[in-house]
Amino acid sequence: MRKTLISFFLLIFSFSGLSQQNDFQSWSSVRLSKKIYKRTSFYVKEGIRFRENTSIISKLYTDIKVSHRIKKTDLKFSMGYRISNTYKVDLTNEFINRFYVDYSSEYNYNRFIFNSRERIQIQGNKESYSPLFRHKLEASYDVRKTPFEPYFQFEYFLNFSEEFEKLRYTLGFSYPIHKKVNTNLYYRIQKELNKSKPEQIFILGTSLSYKL
Repeated sequence: MRKTLISFFLLIFSFSGLSQQNDFQSWSSVRLSKKIYKRTSFYVKEGIRFRENTSIISKLYTDIKVSHRIKKTDLKFSMGYRISNTYKVDLTNEFINRFYVDYSSEYNYNRFIFNSRERIQIQGNKESYSPLFRHKLEASYDVRKTPFEPYFQFEYFLNFSEEFEKLRYTLGFSYPIHKKVNTNLYYRIQKELNKSKPEQIFILGTSLSYKL
C-alpha cells in the first residue's frame, strides 16, 4: 500500500514520457431526482458523449441510483446500476453493465464545501467483468449574495492490482435557474495511465438536474 501511495503522488506532480493520443470531447447529461422516504432519494440520469473532436457519438447511457443519508450526519450510502451503449471509431457498438456502491461525506468550513466520494464498481459484459476503486474529492465555494457556485474536482481510478488507470481534473460551476432546476458547466481533463499509448481527453461538459 505504501508503494501505491508513493506512485499516486508521483503521478499527480509529473508527466508521463509515453506518447499520448489526445482528443476533445463533449459530455452532456440530464438527471431527475425524487425523495422517496425521508432521507432516501431516487435518481435517474441520461447521458450522451461525443468523441473525435465531438464529431461522432461515443456513448449513450442510463444510470439509476438510490441514495440514503444517515440520520443527523452528512454521510451517504448509495447503490446504482448503469447500462451504456459504447460506440467505437468504426461505429460498431457494445453494451456495458456497471454495478456500484458509493460512500460519501461532506464538510463545511465558512463558505467552502468539501465532498469526498469513494466508489467500488464492477463493470463489463456477459464475457467478463472487472472491479475498480474510484475516489473523488471536490471543493466548492458558496459565493456571497449569488447562487453561482464554482467547484474543483479531482478523481483517481485504481484497479485491484493497485495500478492507477485514470486521473480526472475538473473545473466548473453550478447555477440554479429554478428552485427545482440546477445547471452545471465544466471543463475536464482525463488522463489514462499504465498503457503503451495512453489517451488524454479534454472535455467540455454540461448537465441539468431536476427535482421532482
